[in-house]
Amino acid sequence: MKPPPFILTLVCGLVLVGCTPGVDPLKVPLTNVANIQLPPPSAEAASSPSLDLLTVDTRNELLYVPYTNTLDIVDLRTRKLKGQVSNLPGIKSIALSPDPNIVFTADGGNNRVVVIDVSKLKAIDEITTPTGNPDAILLDPLNDAVVVTQSGPSPTLVFIDRPTHKVLGSLKLPGAPELMAIDPQAGHVFLAMHDNDEVLVVDDASRQVLQTYKGCDIKNPVGMAFDPDQGRLFVANGILHSANVVSVIDVVLDKCLGSIDIGHGPDQAAFNEHLHHLYVANSGTSNLSVIDTVTLKPLGVYGTGRAAHSVSADPTTDLVYVGVERAGIIAIYHDP
Repeated sequence: MKPPPFILTLVCGLVLVGCTPGVDPLKVPLTNVANIQLPPPSAEAASSPSLDLLTVDTRNELLYVPYTNTLDIVDLRTRKLKGQVSNLPGIKSIALSPDPNIVFTADGGNNRVVVIDVSKLKAIDEITTPTGNPDAILLDPLNDAVVVTQSGPSPTLVFIDRPTHKVLGSLKLPGAPELMAIDPQAGHVFLAMHDNDEVLVVDDASRQVLQTYKGCDIKNPVGMAFDPDQGRLFVANGILHSANVVSVIDVVLDKCLGSIDIGHGPDQAAFNEHLHHLYVANSGTSNLSVIDTVTLKPLGVYGTGRAAHSVSADPTTDLVYVGVERAGIIAIYHDP
């Protein structure tokens, strides 16, 4: 079988992004704004709190926070808790929908995707996923589908019809999946395959793998973000106990553009479409890396707090929200 063009361009397509000299250590890419203290978790969960993937909805100015079996909903105008939806064991992430009052949660603790009515602060439906342990979740607006990864016991990608809440089908995966990004115009999901050192490109309509990205310094990929204007995919790699890089792929030209240094223990990545800035939460070095997605230059790092591995950005205000798990807070920064 002829290797895909991407593999052939890895060496010749590399540019000196990864060799870019370090940024000015005196430059501060963000401005500290405020902290939002979340309510403490329940007594039975207090010994092992979990603050997972953040999601901003700019339509109603809400921040969705999966926090230890509960969905915390923060009003970004008042910077106060708007409400909570409890009994969501192992909640990991949230997918928005065309209706700003409806969101979907991936709950790994009981193998279900839950449909939440935000206005009523209640669950209105539950979707049992085929093989268990839902993790990352997102909306594919082109195909009006909710896509969710499942890490075990048989790793799969599950496709749910958003209007009817019915499972459309699933795609068996070759290894353990991590986070995803979506090309909203093509209906393609970019899926980080952590154990395989690769990224899959999946067509949601056919539920088939179109392409596999390897090389380009992709090693234990975790966080993902896509800049649709530039046609560039950003892959945050998470090698344990090591400084890491973000791999940059031009999905239009099918070409590796190089890599950019980040910190230890990266997890979630977020993209600001207004500034064309990428934010990577590095829990191992307790900071946030800020990268210009047009020039592919690092803009600096900003200290966050211990176990800060989730991040989301609001392009309408240029505010960045970071979940600091150890302190149970949402830290707010302005860019710059």
